[in-house]
Amino acid sequence: MVARRPTLLIGAALLAGAFAACESDDASVASRESFVDGERIVDDESLVDEVDCSSGALNGGDDAFVFTSAYVIEDGVLAGLCFGDDDQVILDAWDVLAAIAPAGQLGDITLFGGFEPDDDDAAETMAFVNAVDVDGSSFQVSVNTVEAIADPDELLLTLAHEFTHVFAATATQLDRTDEAIDECDTYFNGEGCYLDDSLMVAWIEEFWDPEVLSSVDPMIESFDDAEARCDDDDGFFGVYAATNPEEDFAEAFSAFVFRLEPATDGQAQRLAWIDARPGLSEIRESADGAGLTPLANNFDVCGI
Repeated sequence: MVARRPTLLIGAALLAGAFAACESDDASVASRESFVDGERIVDDESLVDEVDCSSGALNGGDDAFVFTSAYVIEDGVLAGLCFGDDDQVILDAWDVLAAIAPAGQLGDITLFGGFEPDDDDAAETMAFVNAVDVDGSSFQVSVNTVEAIADPDELLLTLAHEFTHVFAATATQLDRTDEAIDECDTYFNGEGCYLDDSLMVAWIEEFWDPEVLSSVDPMIESFDDAEARCDDDDGFFGVYAATNPEEDFAEAFSAFVFRLEPATDGQAQRLAWIDARPGLSEIRESADGAGLTPLANNFDVCGI
């Protein structure tokens, strides 16, 4: 489970009405017929079958995340409500993600849901992504509806951030088999081993010194260690980015998509690397076309 913490304090007024600019018309969103606890109420062959939308399945057994809604995604399209009640915050968030993300890659998402935090730690989590199958071919994206309302600009950055935890962790990028984990010679992230030709391995080779990488424990998110790395490297977009290579890439990618001006030479180098990768610049162009850019760079500055 990968969380995106609301560490940025970005003025909500900057993108007032941004969701309205991305609102989908009836032709772009499939029917939103009701499900209750995983049981289909309306027979609709366009909806995904055999999706477990029980509250226990949605929160992974962690009661800190109380789900209020969840939608089935089929072939990159919002196909129907499968848990709880329709939530305009979640529908708007999906419309934004669909406006910036390639339709083909949205097909890797099976569930898109909203939760309300039930403790202080969960309250710090703006969103998270988790694989819903053993090989990482299908993902659930979950959004904190309370924080989404409180800071819509942060939500925009978070959606781009979380999207990296989908497209950079599919089965073509991350091998979750026991054999690959046991023999991993690239980077083990706690769930699997990144393939030699994966996006994350290329990122690590470019920006993570092997000695620095060796200090990362993928099973423990240490902010003390992250602060030390942040002090030493002006390329990170804030302390959270310095926790591990995946969060580093995700924070930089969100900055790239929403055209944040780099505050340091190191940040500029990360943005330039992303811009040169095939397929990634199109996501920023989609954000431009949706009227969602630019955002101000309010990340904490590292390397000071």
